[in-house]
Amino acid sequence: MKRHALLLTFALIVSLLPMTAHCDFFTDVKNAYLPGEVKALMVGELEAPIIEVEAKTPLPLGVAIVLTEPFPSSLTLAQGNSLANMLAEKGWNVVISPFNMPVSSTTAKPNGEQDSEILTEGASPSTDTAKVIHPRSNQLTQYLNFETSTTALALQLNALDNYLQNRTGYRMVIAQGMLATAYLSSIETQPDLQPDTFVAISPFWPEETTNNLVIDTIAKASFPVLDLSLSNFNDWETSTTMKRKIRAKNKLKLHYRQVIIPNNSLTFSIKEIEKTPNIQMVANSTIGWTRHLGW
Repeated sequence: MKRHALLLTFALIVSLLPMTAHCDFFTDVKNAYLPGEVKALMVGELEAPIIEVEAKTPLPLGVAIVLTEPFPSSLTLAQGNSLANMLAEKGWNVVISPFNMPVSSTTAKPNGEQDSEILTEGASPSTDTAKVIHPRSNQLTQYLNFETSTTALALQLNALDNYLQNRTGYRMVIAQGMLATAYLSSIETQPDLQPDTFVAISPFWPEETTNNLVIDTIAKASFPVLDLSLSNFNDWETSTTMKRKIRAKNKLKLHYRQVIIPNNSLTFSIKEIEKTPNIQMVANSTIGWTRHLGW
């Protein structure tokens, strides 16, 4: 009886971990800023942090949404702050929206069903799970699920869209790495969420099939795309860089531009004083792109 009670307690704790992690994420972001700088955005029943930077010109061009993440594969908060300040100087109202990539506590089976034998007494690892985790496979694929990530991001994007529905001007979204790939897929079937332009910085996903989706998703996007590629960012992104450009050209995508940016070391600090060279080049390329669009 005690064993069953312990198992039920453990299952309850595991089920609450995502909510606890989300609350900790919100608190960490909030504590990194002065009181009042971080606003709460309701995403379902949870609070997500957003930071707003007002345009420093009399007539704002619109709203730029900068999606950040605590992982180096995406824009960090420090980089997002630097980018937001540079865009604000050029007339953009900027909303920094940190995203907490959901992490799976269990490994998924090939058919997407969770392993029900984890909490059973004396259960041994199944042969199906053993086949999924290859010794040379990328470890990120063992606890990151693409469908779960895109669903969670879509919820946050819908909440942002409701929050910004009365804002006038153009709508620009900027994301990097895995977050950029998740964004492209999350808005593919949601025309109401599509931006006036999207800046994809080294989009990739550490799984071959999903990573190759980026090539077609960018080429068939109905909105203008600025494809910024940080040189030597990682092998996943490098493997599709030229393919993204060729596919967009063959699909006759009118508003597409690819720019190769020398990559520098990424910063992990929350708030950064000095502007990193790569973020300066991202900002310059973005401003040049919007002017090319006539904004």
